Amino acid sequence: EALESEYVSQNLHHWIDLVFGFKQRGEEAEAAHNLFHHLSYEGAVDLDKIADEVDRAAAESHIQNFGQTPSQLLQTLSHCERYSQEECWKPLI
Repeated sequence: EALESEYVSQNLHHWIDLVFGFKQRGEEAEAAHNLFHHLSYEGAVDLDKIADEVDRAAAESHIQNFGQTPSQLLQTLSHCERYSQEECWKPLI
């Protein structure tokens, strides 16, 4: 029930900006305190180019144990807000 609340609906776009949007990397991420280890970001390291086996194993282990951030889908724009319940259910006529 909580995830279907009006509060969540009105604030979901902030979460989308943090996870998939323009606040995932760079200055906006820093301002939002949304920074992660550099190995967690997609494309941050090319494992095939790490010559040292120990370094490669360490990088792979880090990614496997701590995961990766999702692909950044919205790089410059904020995700739009959802309409309120009242706006969604207005009569058409």
